[in-house]
Amino acid sequence: MARLQILELPEGSNDDRPPFVLVVDQASEESPLITDGPDIWPRFKNDTGCQHVIVTTETIDIPANDTHGYLRETIDVLNASTEE
Repeated sequence: MARLQILELPEGSNDDRPPFVLVVDQASEESPLITDGPDIWPRFKNDTGCQHVIVTTETIDIPANDTHGYLRETIDVLNASTEE
């Protein structure tokens, strides 16, 4: 199943809001995200305000989107509270 991620970009001096790229990874070859991309992405970019859209069948891991550390902290807190 395809995943949607946000890759934040450095702000420019005259950016009204933080620039970002939408990354859709793990898309299937038959997905409309791939097959209809040239027709749908320009309007999608305009509607969402993103700078670019990246669509790929590969997996892209964006370190800033990795929430495993938060999950680990939550599990540790829950385990500590049940041990008391």
